[in-house]
Amino acid sequence: MTPTRIVDPLPVQVSRPMVLLRLGYRRPAQVPEKVARLIDEIMEKGRGLLAPRSVYGLFDAITPEPGLSLIGGTLRSASQSLHDRLAGCRRAVLFAATVGPEVETWARDLMENGEMTRGLLADAFASSAAIALGLEMETIAARDLAGEKLVPTKRYAPGYGDWSLADQAPLCALLDTGRIGITLTEDFLMLPAKSISGVIGGR
Repeated sequence: MTPTRIVDPLPVQVSRPMVLLRLGYRRPAQVPEKVARLIDEIMEKGRGLLAPRSVYGLFDAITPEPGLSLIGGTLRSASQSLHDRLAGCRRAVLFAATVGPEVETWARDLMENGEMTRGLLADAFASSAAIALGLEMETIAARDLAGEKLVPTKRYAPGYGDWSLADQAPLCALLDTGRIGITLTEDFLMLPAKSISGVIGGR
């Protein structure tokens, strides 16, 4: 069985520009002064609530026939878009990562208590943290694939293109994502919601 590795904590950097972009601000000068102060307050508190962690593994990957991909022997997909991404790859990094439940619980509580502006800012911060997870996993995958003299593909995930969201189930099973607190709903959505998964091929 291919060993998997847990990274806890996963080092992520949630930058102010990243949060501003999530809120629709392209330049700091566009942000009203009062909102800017609130963003700084939210980011300071939010960083203390993040619990970023991941689990990943480097698996064999094959595309034995048109429209068919097989990763780790058990994740079998008929997605043409996944097949196109993995064509020519012999290995692939499968991963799942989460910012933890605390930060999204905080954002939800703010909204439920009528603090809508703070709640929306906190949610934007949490979403930015989830984006940062993906960037860090790309760095890790590139490093591990380079160790096998392979070049990484772009990150891809269940739910993208025609890759069925149902394939979250075998992906999470291969990685045993419960070890980092990620579970799936009946509709194959990840809990905590600010979590990501995906594959990065190596060719």
